[in-house]
Amino acid sequence: MDDEFYFDGDPATESTRRHMERVLTDPKPRRRWPWVAAAMTGMALLGVWQFRKRTRPNSDADEPTPPPSRP
Repeated sequence: MDDEFYFDGDPATESTRRHMERVLTDPKPRRRWPWVAAAMTGMALLGVWQFRKRTRPNSDADEPTPPPSRP
């Protein structure tokens, strides 16, 4: 004799089946945080690059830059 019975309309079985159908068929929402993190990283790197570019000595200058002093 089979110990597992399936009655059409069994609340426990139907509830589980409906839940699994919802879980497996619903599209997953797209997450936006990776794009936000990438954009913020890009802006930070661009800011660092612009800052370093502005603080570098001009290579077209007539006077050479003095060597750093040693303590």
